[in-house]
Amino acid sequence: MTKETIKSGWITLSNGFDVELQHGVPVRLSNNGLDIPSDDAELVDEVTRLSDLTVVVSGWKESDEPGEKETRLCIDALQFDEVLRRLALASAALFVDRYHTAIEKDSVDWDDAEYARDFNHAVECCCMDSGDMDRKEHFSTYVTLMHEETRRLIESGESPPIDAE
Repeated sequence: MTKETIKSGWITLSNGFDVELQHGVPVRLSNNGLDIPSDDAELVDEVTRLSDLTVVVSGWKESDEPGEKETRLCIDALQFDEVLRRLALASAALFVDRYHTAIEKDSVDWDDAEYARDFNHAVECCCMDSGDMDRKEHFSTYVTLMHEETRRLIESGESPPIDAE
Protein backbone atom coordinates (compact mmCIF):
# COMPACT_ATOMS: atom_id res chain seq x y z
CA MET A 1 0.00 0.00 0.00
CA THR A 2 1.09 3.54 -0.50
CA LYS A 3 1.99 5.75 2.41
CA GLU A 4 -1.21 7.74 1.80
CA THR A 5 -3.55 4.79 2.19
CA ILE A 6 -2.13 3.49 5.45
CA LYS A 7 -3.01 6.75 7.20
CA SER A 8 -6.24 5.98 9.03
CA GLY A 9 -7.76 7.19 12.26
CA TRP A 10 -7.68 10.50 14.06
CA ILE A 11 -4.60 12.69 13.69
CA THR A 12 -4.00 15.79 15.79
CA LEU A 13 -3.28 18.99 13.88
CA SER A 14 -0.94 21.74 15.08
CA ASN A 15 -3.72 23.74 16.78
CA GLY A 16 -5.08 20.72 18.71
CA PHE A 17 -7.98 19.99 16.36
CA ASP A 18 -8.22 16.45 14.97
CA VAL A 19 -8.79 15.22 11.44
CA GLU A 20 -10.17 11.75 10.74
CA LEU A 21 -8.54 9.93 7.83
CA GLN A 22 -9.91 6.79 6.20
CA HIS A 23 -7.29 5.16 3.97
CA GLY A 24 -5.58 8.52 3.58
CA VAL A 25 -8.81 10.34 2.74
CA PRO A 26 -9.77 13.12 5.18
CA VAL A 27 -13.45 12.82 6.11
CA ARG A 28 -14.06 15.11 9.10
CA LEU A 29 -12.57 17.56 11.57
CA SER A 30 -13.16 17.94 15.29
CA ASN A 31 -12.28 20.83 17.56
CA ASN A 32 -11.80 18.32 20.42
CA GLY A 33 -13.91 20.53 22.63
CA LEU A 34 -11.19 23.17 22.60
CA ASP A 35 -12.55 26.63 23.15
CA ILE A 36 -10.22 28.31 20.67
CA PRO A 37 -11.06 30.18 17.51
CA SER A 38 -10.53 28.26 14.32
CA ASP A 39 -9.45 29.56 10.97
CA ASP A 40 -11.03 27.26 8.41
CA ALA A 41 -8.49 28.31 5.77
CA GLU A 42 -5.58 27.30 8.00
CA LEU A 43 -7.26 24.00 8.85
CA VAL A 44 -7.88 23.31 5.16
CA ASP A 45 -4.24 24.07 4.34
CA GLU A 46 -2.96 21.74 7.05
CA VAL A 47 -5.30 18.89 6.07
CA THR A 48 -4.37 19.36 2.41
CA ARG A 49 -0.65 19.19 3.26
CA LEU A 50 -1.22 16.09 5.39
CA SER A 51 -3.32 14.19 2.84
CA ASP A 52 -2.29 15.64 -0.53
CA LEU A 53 -6.02 16.12 -1.21
CA THR A 54 -7.75 19.49 -1.46
CA VAL A 55 -10.60 19.78 1.03
CA VAL A 56 -13.37 22.18 1.90
CA VAL A 57 -14.99 22.57 5.32
CA SER A 58 -18.68 21.70 5.05
CA GLY A 59 -19.97 23.54 8.14
CA TRP A 60 -19.40 23.11 11.86
CA LYS A 61 -22.04 21.37 13.99
CA GLU A 62 -22.32 20.37 17.63
CA SER A 63 -21.29 16.77 18.23
CA ASP A 64 -22.55 14.35 20.87
CA GLU A 65 -19.73 15.38 23.21
CA PRO A 66 -20.26 18.58 25.25
CA GLY A 67 -18.40 21.53 23.76
CA GLU A 68 -17.14 19.56 20.78
CA LYS A 69 -17.87 20.62 17.23
CA GLU A 70 -17.30 18.63 14.08
CA THR A 71 -17.44 19.32 10.39
CA ARG A 72 -17.55 17.06 7.40
CA LEU A 73 -14.80 17.57 4.85
CA CYS A 74 -15.43 17.55 1.11
CA ILE A 75 -12.65 16.52 -1.26
CA ASP A 76 -12.36 18.52 -4.47
CA ALA A 77 -14.40 16.68 -7.13
CA LEU A 78 -11.45 16.94 -9.51
CA GLN A 79 -9.64 14.52 -7.18
CA PHE A 80 -12.38 11.86 -7.34
CA ASP A 81 -10.08 9.48 -9.24
CA GLU A 82 -7.39 9.78 -6.56
CA VAL A 83 -9.92 9.10 -3.79
CA LEU A 84 -11.18 6.03 -5.66
CA ARG A 85 -7.56 4.92 -6.23
CA ARG A 86 -6.83 5.03 -2.50
CA LEU A 87 -9.98 3.08 -1.73
CA ALA A 88 -9.05 0.45 -4.37
CA LEU A 89 -5.64 -0.01 -2.72
CA ALA A 90 -7.29 -0.42 0.68
CA SER A 91 -9.73 -2.99 -0.75
CA ALA A 92 -6.80 -4.90 -2.25
CA ALA A 93 -5.09 -4.98 1.14
CA LEU A 94 -8.30 -6.22 2.76
CA PHE A 95 -8.55 -9.04 0.21
CA VAL A 96 -4.95 -10.12 0.80
CA ASP A 97 -5.40 -9.95 4.57
CA ARG A 98 -8.53 -12.09 4.37
CA TYR A 99 -7.60 -14.65 1.73
CA HIS A 100 -3.76 -14.57 1.61
CA THR A 101 -3.80 -14.63 -2.19
CA ALA A 102 -4.13 -12.27 -5.12
CA ILE A 103 -7.54 -11.60 -6.65
CA GLU A 104 -8.27 -13.92 -9.56
CA LYS A 105 -9.78 -12.71 -12.83
CA ASP A 106 -12.99 -14.57 -12.07
CA SER A 107 -13.52 -12.90 -8.68
CA VAL A 108 -16.35 -10.86 -10.10
CA ASP A 109 -18.39 -10.91 -6.89
CA TRP A 110 -15.53 -9.28 -4.96
CA ASP A 111 -14.86 -6.82 -7.78
CA ASP A 112 -18.51 -5.77 -8.05
CA ALA A 113 -19.12 -5.51 -4.30
CA GLU A 114 -15.94 -3.59 -3.49
CA TYR A 115 -16.34 -1.28 -6.46
CA ALA A 116 -19.93 -0.44 -5.52
CA ARG A 117 -18.92 0.28 -1.93
CA ASP A 118 -15.79 2.26 -2.82
CA PHE A 119 -17.42 4.19 -5.66
CA ASN A 120 -20.27 5.28 -3.38
CA HIS A 121 -17.79 6.18 -0.64
CA ALA A 122 -15.67 8.25 -3.06
CA VAL A 123 -18.78 10.10 -4.26
CA GLU A 124 -19.69 10.79 -0.63
CA CYS A 125 -16.15 11.95 0.22
CA CYS A 126 -16.31 14.41 -2.67
CA CYS A 127 -19.77 15.62 -1.50
CA MET A 128 -21.36 14.79 -4.83
CA ASP A 129 -24.66 13.22 -5.76
CA SER A 130 -24.58 9.62 -6.96
CA GLY A 131 -25.53 10.67 -10.49
CA ASP A 132 -22.65 13.16 -10.79
CA MET A 133 -20.14 10.49 -11.87
CA ASP A 134 -20.53 7.76 -14.47
CA ARG A 135 -20.30 4.54 -12.46
CA LYS A 136 -19.27 2.44 -15.48
CA GLU A 137 -16.49 4.80 -16.56
CA HIS A 138 -14.21 4.04 -13.59
CA PHE A 139 -14.84 0.30 -13.10
CA SER A 140 -12.13 -1.12 -15.36
CA THR A 141 -9.38 1.14 -13.97
CA TYR A 142 -10.47 0.38 -10.40
CA VAL A 143 -10.50 -3.40 -10.88
CA THR A 144 -7.15 -3.42 -12.71
CA LEU A 145 -5.51 -1.39 -9.95
CA MET A 146 -7.02 -3.53 -7.18
CA HIS A 147 -5.91 -6.78 -8.84
CA GLU A 148 -2.39 -5.44 -9.51
CA GLU A 149 -2.06 -4.30 -5.90
CA THR A 150 -3.03 -7.73 -4.56
CA ARG A 151 -0.38 -9.34 -6.79
CA ARG A 152 2.20 -6.79 -5.63
CA LEU A 153 1.34 -7.41 -1.97
CA ILE A 154 1.58 -11.19 -2.36
CA GLU A 155 4.86 -11.03 -4.30
CA SER A 156 6.44 -8.60 -1.82
CA GLY A 157 5.22 -10.50 1.24
CA GLU A 158 3.96 -7.21 2.60
CA SER A 159 1.33 -7.36 5.31
CA PRO A 160 -0.35 -3.97 5.22
CA PRO A 161 -2.27 -2.71 8.24
CA ILE A 162 -6.01 -3.24 7.89
CA ASP A 163 -8.72 -1.19 9.56
CA ALA A 164 -11.20 -3.21 11.59
CA GLU A 165 -14.54 -3.42 9.83
